[in-house]
Amino acid sequence: MSLAISALPLLLIIASGYALAKSGIIPRGSWAAIETLSFRGLIPATLILAIARSDLSLERFGGFGIALVGTLAVIAGLVLSLRMMPQARLGNPAFTSLFQSSVRWNAFVALAAAEQFLAGGIAIMAVAIAVLIPLINITCIVVLASFGPSKASVSKILNTLMRNPLVQACVIGLTLNLGGISLPASLADTLDMIGRGALGVGLMAVGAGISLRRMARFDWRVGFGALVRPVLASSIFVGFGVVLGLPSAQVFAGVLVFAAPAASNGYIVAKQMGGDADLYADVMTWQVVLSLMVLPFWAYILL
Repeated sequence: MSLAISALPLLLIIASGYALAKSGIIPRGSWAAIETLSFRGLIPATLILAIARSDLSLERFGGFGIALVGTLAVIAGLVLSLRMMPQARLGNPAFTSLFQSSVRWNAFVALAAAEQFLAGGIAIMAVAIAVLIPLINITCIVVLASFGPSKASVSKILNTLMRNPLVQACVIGLTLNLGGISLPASLADTLDMIGRGALGVGLMAVGAGISLRRMARFDWRVGFGALVRPVLASSIFVGFGVVLGLPSAQVFAGVLVFAAPAASNGYIVAKQMGGDADLYADVMTWQVVLSLMVLPFWAYILL
């Protein structure tokens, strides 16, 4: 099966979500509950099981973690430097939204692509989630608090992290893994059955959020934000992977992390903390399209 055909199921699932929302078969207002189910129930079940069963040794994944954090730092520094350039005329609300859309990533798309392209891809992606999700949430909240009208205290940052279902799932999975605790077969089967629906439902929710009207609202900020993850960030990670000598599966898993579109929860954070929520939505919509174009290319190069 060619790589283009391998990527086709991802596109068709996203398209089906768009069609269901556009046609009104599932009303637009219902998709918020579907996203909540995925974010708070289905994806955490997948992560707990994957992390609990994974080999998380530093010998195997230490370089992978360094490459992930290094790429994130480079991209964050790039967007921050853009804010400091007077000719960019980038106000604080637009900057915080560009920052969020550059560093946040949609685990639904990345996990689904990992399952499609990589043997054992879910386990590798679980490591990336355990490393990046807490770090990204702290960084985004600090940036929004520093450049936005809302001020976030240390306690608020910690509270936000503790309430994040993905962080909670990572903590549970790591506790089981590092503690050598085996899940009872019945509980593991339950988590497995719940998690099976996570990737498909999550991708359909991504499709439901696509707005063709938004794609017509294009300026340099949208263009920069649309390219920075699928093209620039994924290329930077590949560079780190080559320098560190990472296995091809880990390099491609990192590409999936950074080529995936921004997470939809950043839109909500932007609205709550004074960011430009409309700009975030415009960038995220274009990132979805570009990600689906870029992933088969990287799969062809790396696998």
